[in-house]
Amino acid sequence: MRVSRIIAVALMALAFFGCKDSATRAREAEELIRKQLKDPMADALAQKLPPDLVKEAQQHLGKLREYQGQADGTLDSVTVNAIQAFQTAHGLTANGMLTDETMKKLREAAQQKSS
Repeated sequence: MRVSRIIAVALMALAFFGCKDSATRAREAEELIRKQLKDPMADALAQKLPPDLVKEAQQHLGKLREYQGQADGTLDSVTVNAIQAFQTAHGLTANGMLTDETMKKLREAAQQKSS
């Protein structure tokens, strides 16, 4: 009786898992992993920030030679990369998010550079 139960469970598992080929299982696994991964750049670009705050950050980053673009208040990938570089250099979480803490340190660093 016990052996027949084991065989029945094994056959059900084989039927369930065996119905897809390895390429299909691999694609499904990859898709599941991609859904679980976060995209820091997309999150940073999705920030709802006032253009004047972004422009101020760009100006400060320019003074610090972290940003080479135009200070136009547009949050783009170049600006996010500059924010991340600044965050890395100043011991902050390098996620490209223009938080209050990042702005505070950015203002302080730009002020020190001007002095």
